[in-house]
Amino acid sequence: MKSQPVVSIIILNFNGKEYLEDCIESIFNNKTVDFELILVDNNSADNSQNICKEKFPEIILIQNSINYGMSGRNMGLNIAQGEYIVFLDSDTVVTPHWLDNLIRSYKKNGDGLYGPKFFKKGKSNIIETTGNMTNIFGLGYARAKGEVDSGQYDKFMRVSYPAGACVFSSKEIIEKIGPIDDIFFAYHDDVDYGWRASLLGIPSFYEPSVIIYHLSSPVLGWSKKKYFLLERNRWICLLSLYSRKTLIKLLPFLILVEIGIFFYMLKKSMGLTKIKSFFSLIKLSSKIRQKYLISQKQRKYSDREIIENFVDEFSLPTFTTDKQTSNFIRFFVYKLSRIARRVV
Repeated sequence: MKSQPVVSIIILNFNGKEYLEDCIESIFNNKTVDFELILVDNNSADNSQNICKEKFPEIILIQNSINYGMSGRNMGLNIAQGEYIVFLDSDTVVTPHWLDNLIRSYKKNGDGLYGPKFFKKGKSNIIETTGNMTNIFGLGYARAKGEVDSGQYDKFMRVSYPAGACVFSSKEIIEKIGPIDDIFFAYHDDVDYGWRASLLGIPSFYEPSVIIYHLSSPVLGWSKKKYFLLERNRWICLLSLYSRKTLIKLLPFLILVEIGIFFYMLKKSMGLTKIKSFFSLIKLSSKIRQKYLISQKQRKYSDREIIENFVDEFSLPTFTTDKQTSNFIRFFVYKLSRIARRVV
């Protein structure tokens, strides 16, 4: 009889012909832990899923008839047999002992969500993220993105949430948090997941001994569609995860942030995109309310306790705007956040 795998690796694929094979090959080339690899395909048209299944017959392939977005991972979660679970993006490449180090860190530091140090794929010393952080206004960002690595982020630490490209935990903890919410489709689903974990008292950690290379946003890039989803989904998090009392207290500050974001997006010829993201929330109002009721019923910690692990800073990727604008946004958000934190 086949033994139960230690880890279930769940990879979501959508037209990943250019990078999926490299990802899976790196996993099998670095096999030091018994695992099962579950490939969930979101109705790819490039046959990448079947090409990989033929090359790596050990793969458990789940073929979806439509694109479920990031919630497609739930299909893999439903059949996972491992003691531990890894959600892994198809545009990543793993390195030696990645699973050993994640398991070791989990056993040492306890229950939680764990994420690695990410480098930009093709640039071995350019950081993609060293653990992701959330601002009090729901602005999530990748810590140290674009910096040259010189070992300055080699310390294990608590973060707001692990980047969705690689999330590791025990199956028991994943089941406590629950499935990936299908309301997001893409982007901020990882912010939501880490935030929901925090409501239950489950922390998120950055483990620097685990190195993974990541292409990042291979489908949407920094397009209008991505900005639309980022803004819409940020507000889904705010409306469903904060209590109503906290939202009322933060409302004046959120209005100022919204004005700032609108002018930023207007400068990038995306003012209409921001407006569309607002109206899309109205269409989703019933689902957001349902999500809110569930999260408030399940929560074990107050918003004041949750935001202790949020930051006042916010950092835009350097390639999305000029240095002067970036510095002003960082200063504006920081000062506003420092004041807003006192009223929660």
